[in-house]
Amino acid sequence: MARGYPSVLRVRLRMLWAVLGIIAGLSAAVVFGVKYQNYDAVAWGTVSAIFAGVCLFIHIQHSRDELKSNLQSLKIFMYMGCFVQLLGLCGFVAYLSVALAEQARFDNFYGRNYYLTCVWCFMTWKWGFVLFFYSRSYRRLYEDQYMTLNDQHM
Repeated sequence: MARGYPSVLRVRLRMLWAVLGIIAGLSAAVVFGVKYQNYDAVAWGTVSAIFAGVCLFIHIQHSRDELKSNLQSLKIFMYMGCFVQLLGLCGFVAYLSVALAEQARFDNFYGRNYYLTCVWCFMTWKWGFVLFFYSRSYRRLYEDQYMTLNDQHM
């Protein structure tokens, strides 16, 4: 195993966390949509689940060594992660501002609960960060391996 290369166990744990993120996001979307009619939280929970799925895709591709040949895709995933972080942060600040301005209560889950929506904006930000972080880590790993191979052949 190359230096800096994550173990199989670590990659599998990363995949497990991504699967749990997908399940949590979709579960929140269903519960907040059906029971509480909080459609803002439904949207953010769904977006969170989608980007947890993108993170799962990155880890699966890495475990199959399919990312080595296409470093450009990792760069695109890095930009996507930055955009999702920005989106989650803007949503978090906006919903928190509205909740504070309207003096919303924490204990009312029905209808528009801006605090619950803030939680899912944060979760979306988190998956954007994870996407950026691991895309960058895998890109650096593959670039280092490529540079080492080039140095050995010269």
